Amino acid sequence: MTIQFTSEMLEAERQRRAATAAALESRFGDGVALYGAGFVGAWAARYLQSQGARVSKFVDRDPRKSGSRIDGIPVVAPTPEELDAAPAMLITARHAVQAVEKEVVRPGQTAMSFDGYFVLRNYERLLAVRDGMLDDERSVEVFNALLISMLTGDIAPCRAVMEKDMYFCLPEFAGNFDETFVDAGAFVGDTVERFIWENLGTFRHIHAFEPGHRQFAAMEKRLARLAEEWAFDPASVSLVRAGLSDGPGRMGCTFLYDSPLRHGLAELAPEAGGAPEDDSTAAVMSLDAYLEGRPVSFIKADVEGMELELLRGAAQTITSCRPRLAISVYHYPSHLYEVAEYIRSLVPDYRFRLRLHAPLFGDFVLYCSL
Repeated sequence: MTIQFTSEMLEAERQRRAATAAALESRFGDGVALYGAGFVGAWAARYLQSQGARVSKFVDRDPRKSGSRIDGIPVVAPTPEELDAAPAMLITARHAVQAVEKEVVRPGQTAMSFDGYFVLRNYERLLAVRDGMLDDERSVEVFNALLISMLTGDIAPCRAVMEKDMYFCLPEFAGNFDETFVDAGAFVGDTVERFIWENLGTFRHIHAFEPGHRQFAAMEKRLARLAEEWAFDPASVSLVRAGLSDGPGRMGCTFLYDSPLRHGLAELAPEAGGAPEDDSTAAVMSLDAYLEGRPVSFIKADVEGMELELLRGAAQTITSCRPRLAISVYHYPSHLYEVAEYIRSLVPDYRFRLRLHAPLFGDFVLYCSL
């Protein structure tokens, strides 16, 4: 098989972008603007501040955000005046980097994608995962394609390495008819249904966790249908309306623009004195506390950026059961190395493989098995 995205291609792209990153850093004291006041933008602001940068503002075209603040940083509309007043800009609107570069960035303004800047400043740590942990050539190619996409803002490399069958694309992740499956971030039960199909309706038990009220109600309806269609005992599935983290608490569940796919999670609240229990909040627990030593064989996680917290709360289960893991690593750029590093610290014998499952920058999964 010919490797389309080589390590040499990635290194060449890194060198092409290095001068822009250095120019950006020279303006950090003057104040850098972030284009995109969303999920990644808020995380990027905190990261840049930890590196000594002054984040002056978020720029976002959504009129509902204009005039608000995120962690004290103002959100402004992309007016000519606001754009002209930004000497340096990092683009945190991941799916529109090239459009923003073309339509928004001013002549002479120093700008690049935040993902690309993050790759440049954490390059050695990222390569340590690629070269020291990934188990097969396909994973290395996917990793290179992702980093090239982050550096350039071009999703074409993602489309080129995309594979279907998310969570079940590797042989050992399907066709295991005695499975105890944990679905963390079960949404409306779509992955649970795929799991049942992949295993022909034969499994030991399913534990499905979803904090969103509307999503959980939809999952209950789906599982009632599946139990009838596949003739399995409904008691072999446990549906839990909760989030998984590294400790107990409550979380707020948000539904942006009334669209289920935009379901998000607000900050954790302490269990004592936290948010009242209603449809907009849900309990948070650790997987270790929930299972109380019961074994599992397969954990899938896509939990809106809380993957590391979930793993810390499942450390006892992972070290004792050594289940197969399929962990989403696309929410924060640091997850491309942090998740693998943490899992390797728990079970050094895990094999790691990386696959991408969408024709865009997203839905890439780290697969861990023995």
